[in-house]
Amino acid sequence: MVVRWTPLTVPAGAAPLPRQVAAALGAGFVAGVLAAGAGGRLVMRLLAATSDNSFGQLTEAEATVGRITVEGTIGFILFAGIPFGVLSGLLYLAVGRVLPGRWARGALFGLLLLVLGATRLDPLRSDNFDFNLLGPPWLAVGAFVVLILFHGMLVAALDRRFARADSPASGRMLTAGRVVVAVAALLALPGFVTAVADLL
Repeated sequence: MVVRWTPLTVPAGAAPLPRQVAAALGAGFVAGVLAAGAGGRLVMRLLAATSDNSFGQLTEAEATVGRITVEGTIGFILFAGIPFGVLSGLLYLAVGRVLPGRWARGALFGLLLLVLGATRLDPLRSDNFDFNLLGPPWLAVGAFVVLILFHGMLVAALDRRFARADSPASGRMLTAGRVVVAVAALLALPGFVTAVADLL
């Protein structure tokens, strides 16, 4: 989806607001199921496979390390993947128009998700107990960083496909929006670096 729809040629101009909202929420929902949900579950399976000493122990969410069940996967997608996806869709609705380019837009949005949310909500909180069980730390951090970047790229690609319009901001709104996004990212960056350093 990312490879096929990111370079998609669509008409220039703003889509109607209801369509923009529906596209962003739809993109967030689908990305939440596929990337944050199913992808997050795969990362957890990878980390369980590299953490033999923690097999059978309970995680922060009271899941058993090493045991993958259909119920657990569905629950993770419903209660973690989809909410994260919808929130990311709303954030993309707010900032997507000021991010440059096509490929860069998705990657930059993934970086925003990483810096603004990953160390404050999940999965890279420095007080996340699961990092005491799962490892090695470099693999855990690296896998989640790649997953969140992919999630951002997927949201951007899906939004482009669903909205079928390219409506970047222009003039003062573009400049002001980029300044706000850059300042927010710079303010959040020290906390992100500190949290990742604590995990490693």
